[in-house]
Amino acid sequence: GDLDKLAYKYQFEKGVTYHNVSMGQGQDIVAMEKLDMGNKQGHWIILNNVHLMPKWLIALEKRLDAYAQEGSHEKFRVFLTSDPAKSIPIGILNRSIKLTNEPPAGLKANLKRAFCSFSATYIDEVEGKTRSILFGLCHFHAIMIERKKFGPKGFNMMYPFSLGDLRDSAVCLSNYMENAS
Repeated sequence: GDLDKLAYKYQFEKGVTYHNVSMGQGQDIVAMEKLDMGNKQGHWIILNNVHLMPKWLIALEKRLDAYAQEGSHEKFRVFLTSDPAKSIPIGILNRSIKLTNEPPAGLKANLKRAFCSFSATYIDEVEGKTRSILFGLCHFHAIMIERKKFGPKGFNMMYPFSLGDLRDSAVCLSNYMENAS
């Protein structure tokens, strides 16, 4: 989302000079290849969900140490995404800029954040019924996010419903409304 926009702003092309790897089984080899290429050619590399590969993170730390010693291309950047995890090596954490993405506090702020995740153009293009249902989806999303702070009270378990899930729901809504016409 936001990183894609930033890469576009700095004229990095996804799959060419900007690479996105979702970490998991077998992706360590792909990630290392992209890192080597990015280090030499000045690409941006994003490694998603690194907490899923705690043993591999040690190899990543060594590789980043090697890049630091030999020198990297000035445009080379590595972005890591992770859930909170104790398995991330201290060396990686110490040399990183850390950001968190916390939802805003309060139902109204969550509703605004959810609705603003759609472009004004998209909202203007859809018909009134779809816009109303989209608002309902945003309201549902805001309630689900707000309920997280209460833990399991009122729900049997935690239900993740991210902005990505909200956007996917909006796509399903659009498809449904088009087929209903």
